[in-house]
Amino acid sequence: MKLQQGEQILHELRPESSIVFPWFFSKCLPAVFTAVALTLFFVLFLDLMFTLSGPEPRFLNIMRIAGVIVAPTALILSLIYVPYLRKTHVYYITNRRCVFTGGIFRRVERSVPFHKITDVETSANVLDRLVKISTLKIFTPGSTGIRGWPFWAEQAEIEFVGLKDSETPAATVNNILATFKATGE
Repeated sequence: MKLQQGEQILHELRPESSIVFPWFFSKCLPAVFTAVALTLFFVLFLDLMFTLSGPEPRFLNIMRIAGVIVAPTALILSLIYVPYLRKTHVYYITNRRCVFTGGIFRRVERSVPFHKITDVETSANVLDRLVKISTLKIFTPGSTGIRGWPFWAEQAEIEFVGLKDSETPAATVNNILATFKATGE
């Protein structure tokens, strides 16, 4: 992240290591189940097609073996992916904006200046409460549209996920917002 002229970093935050547990269940297990389901469907479909058409070809045995290999491979890759993804996430709160940087395959840097922030929210779902972490969400007028999963949930412009203490950065943002709204600067 490149600082603008006169900008100072007030908080530099990273997700706690305990975020690996919730991310594994929310990000990786659905992908593993999808990969396994698609592989099994493909193998069963080919099996049915060739069983009906005559003698079983040799590549079908290879596809069955591949079906057995997909699940453990996807699981192992997800166990490697999640901790590395956590290490790429960095959250900044400066005297002018909130910034998120992170990503493995697609590097993202998202920045929201304070004059665009409309709401600040802290939240923790059931898994987050189990591992004692929370999320700081920054909303803008453009982020009030309903999108993402679940479909009825509002999507924040920036989410600082996996924080041990989201109250302190939220208080900092709210104080800056109060000052900004009072002075217009």
